[in-house]
Amino acid sequence: MPKYYIHAEAFNLNHVVYDTHDISTIRGGSFILLDAIKYLPKRLERLESIATAASKGVFSYEDPGDLAAQRTGMVQQVLRNLHDTTGGHAFFLVAVEEDIPDDFTMVLDRLEAEVRRQQWRMPTVVVPSFIATDQECYFDGWRPGVYTIEPRATGNKISEATYYRRRRGRELKRALFRELFGGERSEDDLCAKDLGRLAAHPAKGILDGKIAFIHVDGNSFGRIRMAKCINQPTRKAFDELIQGCRLHFLANLREAAYAEPDFCVPSSTGKDEMRLEVLLWGGDEFDLVVPAWKGLEVLERFYQIVDGLTFEGVPMTHRAAIIFCHHNAPILQIRRLADKLLGLTKKNITKKFKSALATDPAISSLASEDRAQQIEWLSNSKYGNAAQYLVLESFDMLRGSLEQFLKRYYNKADTCDMLLYGHEMSELRDNLHTICAAAPKGRVVEVAQAMSKGDVARANELRERLTDSVAPDQRDAVLAAINALTKGNNAGWYLLADLWDYVEEWKA
Repeated sequence: MPKYYIHAEAFNLNHVVYDTHDISTIRGGSFILLDAIKYLPKRLERLESIATAASKGVFSYEDPGDLAAQRTGMVQQVLRNLHDTTGGHAFFLVAVEEDIPDDFTMVLDRLEAEVRRQQWRMPTVVVPSFIATDQECYFDGWRPGVYTIEPRATGNKISEATYYRRRRGRELKRALFRELFGGERSEDDLCAKDLGRLAAHPAKGILDGKIAFIHVDGNSFGRIRMAKCINQPTRKAFDELIQGCRLHFLANLREAAYAEPDFCVPSSTGKDEMRLEVLLWGGDEFDLVVPAWKGLEVLERFYQIVDGLTFEGVPMTHRAAIIFCHHNAPILQIRRLADKLLGLTKKNITKKFKSALATDPAISSLASEDRAQQIEWLSNSKYGNAAQYLVLESFDMLRGSLEQFLKRYYNKADTCDMLLYGHEMSELRDNLHTICAAAPKGRVVEVAQAMSKGDVARANELRERLTDSVAPDQRDAVLAAINALTKGNNAGWYLLADLWDYVEEWKA
């Protein structure tokens, strides 16, 4: 019996996930896509799952009909199923191809090409049906508002799409971990009901009310997948490796949250609420929100878990963006900013990686083909696992593009020297603790400001004053930590000044 492969994928995700400022709606939009793809084989038992990510999946099945019959029959069946399970509020494209013996990669290429061809012919957003109403959706601002939200006294209405996603998102407040981990979770977890509650902690002083938005993506996972997944078992193994790694991290993070009092909020129900928000999950990328005082710790925890991750002998690396901001900063703009920062992270990782060719014997000794491949795939755990940070005291700080803001703020052409490398984070933590425990913050900020103005003489003078202000018995340790942090460039001073307030709570 002929064997077929089918590819299903959701498109225009910003209009399903990130089109409102309501956290429950964002969470719900993300997970209805994840559920639609993940559970498709349970609803259509003929399908065998090969790979499922946050919004797309590849499946196989057998059928006596020809390819034309599959395109008019099976494709439509899958589309109807996906439409029903998302309430018709998401766009999916589906392609099917017949098996080509000994050329699995060709099948995947054809599937990918077909969904991309279809994408050019589809609208940007699911257009809602006409409904007579007196107002637009309170959250998304353009769909017809038809459901009155609580409290009813406000009179505000939301659209069908927002209502559907928000209801799902609110259900996940209690069932998120149970659904992600399956039967392994025997009880429900509680997450803080909103970002204000997640970030509220008067004992944290200046960090009270602040969050860390963490955006993570894999480096060149698509290229590695195309090169190494030459048959169905390897494609399935690739997906299981990524998802297993993600779930390991989340399980580890959950355990840490319940083990540390300042990672939870006491609840009237008697069960603590975790200060953790999962906004996007399931694929190569994910979005988390944690309290600002836990941001660096969570980032270090992630890089500890993914360190040494390989597939078919190829190191798998991750870039990340972390933004520290107030909890009521516009979440859509913060996410878009994180996405731009993530793009800058990749650019800086690549630049630093290339410059290391002349200084790192472990890379320079490789054959030219191997060096080129490592740079193209960023498949080197030392240089590929890295994050870029942004401390946003006020959203009004941003004027113009992100690159323009950074250049103006630091007076630097680029920020590649300010990457937080995964393998260096524990050392960075220790050095920052040493400096912050013994040196005055004001002196450090003065040095950084002099650096940003290009006044090297003034910066050197201030550095001497800083050294003199440290107790003699701590001076050698502080100077060693500063030298390790700056490493011959001035970017370390910016990093020290920027992250000073977040260091005290950064735990091993």
